[in-house]
Amino acid sequence: MDAYPPLYTEHNLPLVLLSGLGEREDTGHQPHIPRRESGAKIHGDSPDSRTDLAERLLGELLALDGSDHAWNSGALPGPSGAIKYQMKTIGRSYTLPARKAAPQPRSPCLEGSPSPRSAELHSPLSPLSPGSPVFPDGIFTPMWFSKHQQQIPALFLAFFNLNANEASQDEQIKADINAIRGAMSRSGFKTRLAVVLISDKSILHAPEIEDRLGSIRRATTLDPKTGLFFMPPMSSQAEIATFAQDMMHTLQPSIVEYYRDLTKHARRKKARGGPPPSLYSPVGGSSQTTSASGWNVRYEVKQGVFAEFRQEMDVAERHYSAAIEELFSSEGGVLETTHSWSPRFNEARLLCDAVAIRVIRCQLWSGYTTGAAQSWQNYKLRVRDLVDRRGKGSLTYGWDAWEARWAEVMSELIQHSAIPSLQSPTADDAESLAASQTYAPHERPSNTPDRMPGLNLLHHSGYWLRLLAKGIKSRWEKALAIPDEDRIPPGQSPASMVASRSKNYDTYLALEPHEEATHDHVTELAFACDRAVQEFDARQQLRMSQQVRLDLAGDLIRAERFADALQVLIHLYEASAWREDEWRIPFSRLLVLLSDCASRDKSEAIAFLIPALTWELLSTTPVDMPSSALDIAGCLDSWPIDDKVELHMQSTNRLSPIVATFAFRSRESHVGEAFECQLVLDYATSETSRPMTLSKVEIVLGTKTLSIQHNENSKDKVSSIKLSDLPQAREAGEGRLETTADLHLTPRQRTIFRVSLYLREAVTHEVDSVTVFLETNKFTLSHRFASETILPGSLWYFEHGDDVANILVPHINPKAIAILPKPPRMQVLLHGLRNQYFTDEAIYLDIELINDEDGAVHATISPKVIGASGGACPVRWLDGEEDESVRTVTGLDASASNHGQLVIYGPPEAASFTLSLDLRYTLTSDTGTPLAKTISVEIPFVVPFEAKFMFVPRLHLSPWPSYFGHNNYTPRSAADGILQLWKLGCHFTSLVPDTLHIDQVELLVNGVDGESSCEIATSVIDRQFELSQTKKALSDFELTTQKSSLDDRQPSHLDLAVEVTWHHSGLSTPATTSITVPRLTVPASEPRVVCTMSSDGPHSARITYHLENPSAHFLTFALTMDAKDDFAFSGPKYRTLSLVPLSRHHVEYSVVLHGELEDSEPGRWITPNFQVMDSYYQKNLRVHPGGDRIKIDEKKEIAVWIGSEEPS
Repeated sequence: MDAYPPLYTEHNLPLVLLSGLGEREDTGHQPHIPRRESGAKIHGDSPDSRTDLAERLLGELLALDGSDHAWNSGALPGPSGAIKYQMKTIGRSYTLPARKAAPQPRSPCLEGSPSPRSAELHSPLSPLSPGSPVFPDGIFTPMWFSKHQQQIPALFLAFFNLNANEASQDEQIKADINAIRGAMSRSGFKTRLAVVLISDKSILHAPEIEDRLGSIRRATTLDPKTGLFFMPPMSSQAEIATFAQDMMHTLQPSIVEYYRDLTKHARRKKARGGPPPSLYSPVGGSSQTTSASGWNVRYEVKQGVFAEFRQEMDVAERHYSAAIEELFSSEGGVLETTHSWSPRFNEARLLCDAVAIRVIRCQLWSGYTTGAAQSWQNYKLRVRDLVDRRGKGSLTYGWDAWEARWAEVMSELIQHSAIPSLQSPTADDAESLAASQTYAPHERPSNTPDRMPGLNLLHHSGYWLRLLAKGIKSRWEKALAIPDEDRIPPGQSPASMVASRSKNYDTYLALEPHEEATHDHVTELAFACDRAVQEFDARQQLRMSQQVRLDLAGDLIRAERFADALQVLIHLYEASAWREDEWRIPFSRLLVLLSDCASRDKSEAIAFLIPALTWELLSTTPVDMPSSALDIAGCLDSWPIDDKVELHMQSTNRLSPIVATFAFRSRESHVGEAFECQLVLDYATSETSRPMTLSKVEIVLGTKTLSIQHNENSKDKVSSIKLSDLPQAREAGEGRLETTADLHLTPRQRTIFRVSLYLREAVTHEVDSVTVFLETNKFTLSHRFASETILPGSLWYFEHGDDVANILVPHINPKAIAILPKPPRMQVLLHGLRNQYFTDEAIYLDIELINDEDGAVHATISPKVIGASGGACPVRWLDGEEDESVRTVTGLDASASNHGQLVIYGPPEAASFTLSLDLRYTLTSDTGTPLAKTISVEIPFVVPFEAKFMFVPRLHLSPWPSYFGHNNYTPRSAADGILQLWKLGCHFTSLVPDTLHIDQVELLVNGVDGESSCEIATSVIDRQFELSQTKKALSDFELTTQKSSLDDRQPSHLDLAVEVTWHHSGLSTPATTSITVPRLTVPASEPRVVCTMSSDGPHSARITYHLENPSAHFLTFALTMDAKDDFAFSGPKYRTLSLVPLSRHHVEYSVVLHGELEDSEPGRWITPNFQVMDSYYQKNLRVHPGGDRIKIDEKKEIAVWIGSEEPS
């Protein structure tokens, strides 16, 4: 927008003059307005406020200046928010412009005659004032914008110091304020006045200041709310900022009202239809005065500007749009009625352009991005139509200059508007890059047509800068076509020719023909392209950016600026995305242009470019093929270079005329076995290109590199397909193989190389790379094809008579082959393996190794026993060391065998384990090829038997302590608790069908809790017995427990375990299984009843019930013996028994059977029903068997055996 007056295009902000805070240099645009009389002068005698508080306040007020803010509602809010201002600092003196023009000098003869109405004075800038730049038939001048933006303030803000100890200064402050008011009143402008009194003390510390403030307010008639502000001392910057913002917020309504009054004034003048014809017009009422349409345009622009001052951009847009319509109106519009040769026509165009810029700015301000783009396009079409009809036409360089400038205007408007979706993202901010868009979406998505042209959507500034570049290029082309006679300056040309030029050339905001012909269009074009490229690059639009650079390079070459073109093309060549995208047409043009520029330079520094460019040009042909045939071998023959050029190229960033295809014939092979592979090289270039001879080709397969050296073979016939079987590759070093072939390539020929290889690594191999080498006297070129750029060969070629035939490769990935380990031929046999094994037993397995290889071997075998949960069983070889699990066999001859015994120690719990035998060996004749074989078998371990335990009390015969008996002295260290006898019964049950032999059962005491002791009468039972599913075993143990203290009433806990030593018929070494007994609780203070019996004969017995009270309480029991039919008893049927603490009492009954025993009957079980009831708790005590011939039957009752023989 530099071509337009800045006052025409800049955004208008309310002008606020800051008087009394010192004067700062103003960088604003202030054109000189000539006037005959000076305006009203404001002057004050009070000194400027230079205190620190005043300086900080000035800084906060200047922070409210919005001149450098973005042109949008976020940066510059409207009247509903806190609007921004244009702050201007002045001293104590300021001169306002004259409101009316000075009267014209009159003739002496007319001094006595009355003044006519037409001699009324008007604004110095009005078309009615003879001194105005637009007198008599103009419309507008930029000076009017300067008048309201730079000279006439909306608010005059005066600052004075109010010191607490200097009351004498009040009179001077009053005089200065009244002088300001008087000067403003004389000026005729309705500028608002506000005064700020900066005090060194607050009213709280100096109460007399309040009276002084009242006196100043009454003397100056200032409004205490909006006219007079008192600023006490403030320590923090935040307080000063709040004071400044609150003050301007208070004054904002009066500032807005000031511009609203000016709008009303302009609206009233427009409603009157404009002023009458001026007395000073050359011909009163003639066409040379400003037309009614011109006055309407003037009033509409004024109202639009005043609305823009108020930040009401929607209102401003309506007035600006009305002004444009009035200018283009076919019914007396200024642009339709003004002659195109008149300077007023260009002035009207200039005003129309400025108003159109303001319309677009208002639309962007309001978020109407699509409307702004459409307004830009519509205005361009209307101007083109106007120029074609009434101007010099749109085929002149002047129109191209305007069109380019119009595109640049749109770009600058977008940048000034700072639209979020079109903001240029930063390079290191991923979020801003993701949020940036190519174009702004339609502001009303629901109303978006399905086929809206892309130009109607607002794109980012890069697109508009590209239009700028196109306009400059078109202007340059037309400038080159200017005839020689029009290139002569006007001072050296005849007047007729100068007059002819004014009719043929449109110089609106453009140069004269003689200046245009010599103008540096190329530099201007390069600058525009660079700006566009920056915008495209910032948004990652690489294709568009590279296209702009390519077009620029072509224009630079056309202008014979080869050095600049070479710099652009080299950067574009290195970063071009057209290779990967396979855009051959623009990339071929890039290569041709760069090759042409480099050939003109021929410096040794860029000699490396020529082979690289020729190499890639061969890959793009026949697209834009140069006229001469391409010869890669002789491309540097004419270059004077001393050192040999070396080029290393990659298929990932460079194109190649050679296409590499690779295939393995088979999908898999074995270590040491030969396999076939095939490399196909297609020289895919134009048939007019010269043949090429490669120096070598290298193929990388894992750790192996196959090098194919060139060896010319003149016997090969010329055909489209050439098949070569390569000689057997020879070792040329560690991991390197070499062979030879004819590497002469002809355009459009397919060359096939077949070779047999073998590998020793048992992995999947894939071709890693193929590198072709080309070597001449002046350069060496290598091009590496990475694995992803090598094509998989789906066809396998072979000779069929005199022709070359092909078949399909029978696997999915021809570029990969699986090298399998050499199949082992040694056998591993396991002897004596059972279906299942038992826990805790040791397993002995015979392992046999049989050598079925052709020669002797060195072998190692390693066993592992791993469970499903990851646990392992100990394992060792019987003839090896304890900690050695690997068995080594050395020199095992062919067909020989080796035996070893493996010992596996079973786990203590049932689980399933896997035995893995890992055999590794090498042939003595080929130690470099390791062979391996692994066999795995499942070994389940099960529990052979289980145990159930029964813990019952028994009667201990030792006497209890008595309170009435004589007690011997007992040392403190001896235990004096009550001795209790218990019986632990172990019932063993087999869980397997095999017969087990129990050799020994041992009871172990692992721990006793509760300050007690436990002794086992016989802890080991050596009696042997069999255990099967039909036979069960029982082992009983007697335990004696005793508390350490008689006063200890807490229960004790026993932790016991039973160790069983057992074996079976298939187990040579006995196994030991440990079974944990569930934790047993021994009560210490609970009463109990124990039953014992003694036999008096075969039909009678004496039953004794022992009632024990180990507690410290007196207990009373009710004893009852019920009569039954199968026996008779002698003893109390019912009685009450009281037990003292720590006492035991016996109750005896004699029983006799009812009836004789039969001869075959050894005895009989009877169930006496003896009940013991606790009289206090009313609960029955359970009766426990306390000796032999007593048990608890199936009904949970005590059963007593009466007979002469023991029960079975």
